[in-house]
Amino acid sequence: MTQTTPRPTDLRSLIGSILAEARLLLRAEVQLARRELSNSAARAGTGLVLFGLAALIALVGLTALAVAAILGVAALGVAYHWAALIVAIACLTLALLFVFMGKSRLSSAALAPRRTLKQVKSDIDAVKEMARA
Repeated sequence: MTQTTPRPTDLRSLIGSILAEARLLLRAEVQLARRELSNSAARAGTGLVLFGLAALIALVGLTALAVAAILGVAALGVAYHWAALIVAIACLTLALLFVFMGKSRLSSAALAPRRTLKQVKSDIDAVKEMARA
């Protein structure tokens, strides 16, 4: 059985081919990451809108707090502090709900580029498999 040593030009062309493929792969991964980050930015916008709603409802809660105190005493004879407390608790609970909803939309797990991370892991596994062969 005769062994032939690979020619240097073959090795050079192989390395050049590997580098060219690596460049193409890297470009594709960067494009995918950009698309995913763009989608994440849209989700972040939704989260910020929910925070805005929470602030608006909190402002309404302050207004309702004053109205409830006045109407509670005038119509029902309820003490100012009880009427104000009931309305304040309801409005602030709703505002807190929107805060938690907005926070969940802005969490790092929700904004992570999942497809890109999965694809990079797949690429690493493929390179490892090729190295074994």
